[in-house]
Amino acid sequence: MTVQTISDWAEIYQLKSAYGWHYDTPDLDALVDLYTDDAVCVFGPYGTWNGKAEIRDGFAANVGASDNRFPSLHTFANPMISIDGDQATGQWYLMDFVLTGAGADPVLRVMGVYHERYQRMATGWRIARMELTFLWNSDVGRIQPGEERRLEWHADAA
Repeated sequence: MTVQTISDWAEIYQLKSAYGWHYDTPDLDALVDLYTDDAVCVFGPYGTWNGKAEIRDGFAANVGASDNRFPSLHTFANPMISIDGDQATGQWYLMDFVLTGAGADPVLRVMGVYHERYQRMATGWRIARMELTFLWNSDVGRIQPGEERRLEWHADAA
């Protein structure tokens, strides 16, 4: 590995960490800034969002209110990042916990795998495509490929 590859890997790792922090705090402006202008997000029952305007609208419907910090806790693990010049790909495990209220135990809500493409921009690495494959949901259990439509999503439960 070259020094540049190691540096790029660390920057992409930090980009994914920022995604989790900005989603969970929530900071919608900072979250949307992590994407390229023409990015695509494919989130099964949440839909497919094309471009920053749709990404903003999609996240706005699903992240917590600014006065409700950390209604969810997105945890990412086992990154597989491959870098090729100014483009890269990544895969990450997702464990999404919901923090429902004072005194309530956290609930594991979703497990899945993110498949992502990144683009190096003048401002650093950005997410060009994000696709989430849902593997398990606390409401329906194990999700087989193609069954994502069975899920019913609610902003307060995501």
